[in-house]
Amino acid sequence: MKIDLYLPYYDYNDKGANLEGYYGEDGYIKAMKEEYEMSKDVVFESMLGLNGGLQGALTGTDGQTYKFGAKSQQSEDNVAYARCGCVMYDDSGKEETVDGMISHFARQEDFVSMFELDLDGADEEFLTEMSLWKREHANISKYSDKAGYEWMWANEPKRDVRGSFINKSGEEIYVLLENCRIMDLISESSIILFIERVVITDKF
Repeated sequence: MKIDLYLPYYDYNDKGANLEGYYGEDGYIKAMKEEYEMSKDVVFESMLGLNGGLQGALTGTDGQTYKFGAKSQQSEDNVAYARCGCVMYDDSGKEETVDGMISHFARQEDFVSMFELDLDGADEEFLTEMSLWKREHANISKYSDKAGYEWMWANEPKRDVRGSFINKSGEEIYVLLENCRIMDLISESSIILFIERVVITDKF
């Protein structure tokens, strides 16, 4: 099944930066850095599916849970979604079907899917965000032998990924793939994701 995947990113607009009082190249760079620091958490929260006051946690190798502070509530007006077209396959390696997706939604079950990404046609921002996600996955995976699989899986980065596909009636359906975790990287363009559940949403 063909499906478009979307990852959130901060749609940076230098017109939004307050440049009053900044002059010259050094001043401009300083203003850009301040704008970035004020808005970077918006993408962080969107990627992790956080809402304002929620807190995240990291499980240490000793089994202890370490919490990090809540992110402040910020406007998401500047969060945009970067697209990548792909083909979706089920856990048996067969191409996913519309009926299969509806079944996942109806059962509210977790499932495993492989995605063959069309990287050549992907938005540049999608490539950037996907690269960051893969890097986070690699950073956790390198401790699997020492810390164990359970620790690795508990700390595997999760992402809420949006998607859209055409149903049998020719209508575009919008979905949210919740708490996706990378299970394996087959190649640069092939990725296997564990998806906790799929939710049908309004257009985003």
